[in-house]
Amino acid sequence: MKLNINTDAIVIHTNKLEKLSRSALPNAVRGTLNSLAFDVKSNTMPRSATRFNKRKKNFFKSQSTVKMAKGFNVSSMESTVGFMSKSKKSGGAVDDLEAQEHGGIIRNREYIPVKTARTGKSNKRMVQKRNRLGNIRNLVHANKMGSKNQGSNFAMAVRRAGKGGFVQSKLKGKDVTMVWRVDSTIRKKNGNFKITPVYIVNKSKTVKA
Repeated sequence: MKLNINTDAIVIHTNKLEKLSRSALPNAVRGTLNSLAFDVKSNTMPRSATRFNKRKKNFFKSQSTVKMAKGFNVSSMESTVGFMSKSKKSGGAVDDLEAQEHGGIIRNREYIPVKTARTGKSNKRMVQKRNRLGNIRNLVHANKMGSKNQGSNFAMAVRRAGKGGFVQSKLKGKDVTMVWRVDSTIRKKNGNFKITPVYIVNKSKTVKA
């Protein structure tokens, strides 16, 4: 008995499998990993972020990033998604997210904004643009005015800072230092200046979250 076995189909199928391992399979794996990472960034992460008090609505979207999988080596291929501070505008908030979620120490926080510095005087809102540290060009320290009287020092500092300027001074009779925005250099009927508290000065420069 003579059997004729046509192996052409097997050869063709083997060639396809070889090509698959070299190109199609890595492409499929890479594409799946990257699609999943972007889906986490666009959907899963925003949903899980509802526990945070977001003063800036697009913060999570703007500060998160995807590192895409690359190459053709399936065993070492990976894509990652997470937060990365892209600029100084975030104010270090990205680096502090873990401490805010799990507890920890946040450093370099000398000036802590009070609610009157924020939009709508609400702790849930952003600091008003005119009160942001980066926009403070004229901060006068009352204790450097030269007078032995605290009240005189403060009055001189207010006038030197001028309307729209800022004065840093201790609260009378307390070991607390504040920063005020000068709204007017003219005294009111009660003898006080029209000023708005914007920051409390944190001597330790650290905050326990």
